[in-house]
Amino acid sequence: MARLLVFCESPADFETIQGLVDRVLREQGPDWVRELLEGPSEDARKGFRDWVPDGEGRGYFDLHKLATYANRLKLRVPQGHFAGRPGEAGALMGRTALLMARELALSGAEIDAVILVWDMDDQGTARRTGLDQASAEAQPLVSFDIVLGCPDPMREAWVLAGFEPQTEDERAALADMRQELGFNPCEEAHRLDAKKEHAKRSPKRVLDVLTASEHEREVRCWTEAPLVLLHARGTHSGLSTFLDKTAESLVPRLSGVPPRPLTQD
Repeated sequence: MARLLVFCESPADFETIQGLVDRVLREQGPDWVRELLEGPSEDARKGFRDWVPDGEGRGYFDLHKLATYANRLKLRVPQGHFAGRPGEAGALMGRTALLMARELALSGAEIDAVILVWDMDDQGTARRTGLDQASAEAQPLVSFDIVLGCPDPMREAWVLAGFEPQTEDERAALADMRQELGFNPCEEAHRLDAKKEHAKRSPKRVLDVLTASEHEREVRCWTEAPLVLLHARGTHSGLSTFLDKTAESLVPRLSGVPPRPLTQD
């Protein structure tokens, strides 16, 4: 059984990560993985891959609670430079998370991969660099794979990449939104850069309008849209990179074979 430890910011993030990881495993892994993950047995799916709980009732580790987790593990995190350079935004956070995962692994926890997903907000360049610094420092010291996810500006941009209107109301809503914004928010979600939730270019607002704030409709954006479409639309939002890294790291790790290329199917 493969055990995946996820660091993220919310239950919605974790739900999206789970869905995307399983999509990649099903569609870029060998046929037997697809059959297992699409089969009726939840026990069989968990027997193939499962998620490491945080010990506080979550199936993921909350990035906002790193200090609490570190204290529980009696972990002392070095505050110094990264390969001789000052840490960029998020580098210390990434170091803390990965040292925690290393400590858990050394204590006997089975961890095959760590997935760390953090919204870039308005600091994309600095945060990506900081996470890369932490990952580069940790990789020689750990046995697990490290997959970074950098939604730019936030998770909702990844979800919007999978929105394809299915009804007349949805087609009308998307047409109105394109006219209001001056671009298609599903094809260029990275341009939705407002931080206030109700601002014109807020990814949260746009997603709520297009999905009529229905959770089930939002979930369909990442579970039903072709993976190749998510990849094509996610070039600038960090989604393409996350999907690629997930395939390159997790498919061989969990199935023993290289990932298959994305196809229209």
